[in-house]
Amino acid sequence: MAIRLRLKLVKESNSVEVTALVNSGFETLEPEILVPSDIARNLSLYPQLPQGAMVKEYKLADGSSSKLIKISKIISVYAVEEDRMIGPVESSLTIAEKAEEPLISDKLAGKLGIVALDFGEGLWCFKDEIGRVTRKSR
Repeated sequence: MAIRLRLKLVKESNSVEVTALVNSGFETLEPEILVPSDIARNLSLYPQLPQGAMVKEYKLADGSSSKLIKISKIISVYAVEEDRMIGPVESSLTIAEKAEEPLISDKLAGKLGIVALDFGEGLWCFKDEIGRVTRKSR
């Protein structure tokens, strides 16, 4: 099992809720979320790209590389649970046409206060809940 949680992505009057995978191996310099093109389309960010969007080559964990579309600091991200909502966190958005699910970068996970308790069991909490609350992956 892995850690997946519900996020709300907001771009002006458009918003979408997604289940996203926390990926500590997705190392970035700033908060960033990688999404499939259909999610970017729902936020009106694809296929018509906003000004400032750039095609960037990323190194993947297996050593290969892939060209992705990055839009810097374009959306607000909220972590959504039944009992609370954390955010907004200003985040960059990267579009991967072939992605199967959204991925949360290490920096976005940190800004949202997500703490992995057990990746194998899918257990996590928010930073201010350590030792008091254990949440289960979606």
